[in-house]
Amino acid sequence: MFRRYISLATLITASPLLVTGCVGSSGSGQSESLDDFPFTEMLANYTDNIIEPSYRSFAELSQTISVSAYCDAIGSDSESSALDAAQREWLDLMTSWQANEMMIIGPLASSDMSLRNRILSYGSNFSHNACAVDQAVIAATEPDFSIVTRRNSARGLDALEYLLFNQDLDHSCPATTEATQDWNDLTDSERKTQRCAYAKFVSADITQQAQTLLEQWDAQRSDFLNPVNTSESLGALSDALFYIEEYVKDTKAGIPTSIINSGCDDAACPDDVESPYTETSFANIRVNLQTFKTLLTGGSGLGFDDVIARTEFSDSGIIENLLSDTDAAVSFIDSMDQSLLDQAEAQLLSGDETACTNSAANPDSGSVDMCSLYGLLKRITDRLRVDFIAAVNLDLPERSQSDND
Repeated sequence: MFRRYISLATLITASPLLVTGCVGSSGSGQSESLDDFPFTEMLANYTDNIIEPSYRSFAELSQTISVSAYCDAIGSDSESSALDAAQREWLDLMTSWQANEMMIIGPLASSDMSLRNRILSYGSNFSHNACAVDQAVIAATEPDFSIVTRRNSARGLDALEYLLFNQDLDHSCPATTEATQDWNDLTDSERKTQRCAYAKFVSADITQQAQTLLEQWDAQRSDFLNPVNTSESLGALSDALFYIEEYVKDTKAGIPTSIINSGCDDAACPDDVESPYTETSFANIRVNLQTFKTLLTGGSGLGFDDVIARTEFSDSGIIENLLSDTDAAVSFIDSMDQSLLDQAEAQLLSGDETACTNSAANPDSGSVDMCSLYGLLKRITDRLRVDFIAAVNLDLPERSQSDND
């Protein structure tokens, strides 16, 4: 995860301002009134009312997916209804996680985001590795199997989506893959049963990682709220805001549209959408946008909007413009009747790269909806990386400094 640091000299070493959790200083470009701003109270609001409840909700939902009930029902009259229940619960869990995707802080940001990538690997890899899941399904039939040995693309929410929603029971591996040579010869019931057995491993692992997240966050909470660490904690929160640029705009929207090149040189890259089997990629982005708004404002408590209200930028409309642009992107998603996967496949067939480029540059009148959405997201991130950064006196994340698209 990129890092950003508060660019104020008063935050270096043992400044008395750190003891009270204040980050303002004269000569910093901020108002004197920030000298008594309750940053510790603001951080407590984010911790206790936004971050921790969201992590906990995900952990609780992770325990409710009835994979076992579906496995037990395979071959019976209740198989379809049992699968429907497990699928609905996965959708609820994925929705919950998409809020956490905007809160990559503390344990989710550490160790190259290893915990986050184990829960959801999309973003660390853009192409889904269905073959890795198929091989894990077969490996899971061995008595000494451990999911710990599998790669991230064969675990987490991505793998569970494939196992619960992919209706094609044939394997996805090249014909030369040894592990799957005999897979297609199995009966439908055998293949469903083996996939479901592995789905239980994946579901249990997600639950374990969710609990690990809660435990690690609880262990770090006191450090996050310690006034001595105010600058670092504020930097972590602002890093989380920039998920909207790197992972939402550039990855979730930019890569499938081929506006951002990740190795796919076609007019569109449908293989790289986030949720291909449920076709809920736009719904994921919608949750990201709504959570972005909460992180900007602190919900019903103190947030970055209150910080800016105490600076010389108080009448600039920065927060209002960011919220308005975010609402516009949400409304645009709500107006679309085709999934991102369907749009990407249609765009690939058309081969019309110019239409996408023009739609991204002029999203209010574009002809390719998914590319127009990219343009609407770019309006948000442009304001974030220029107006917001200037107002709160933060440095850009290293990886965003070169973002000139």
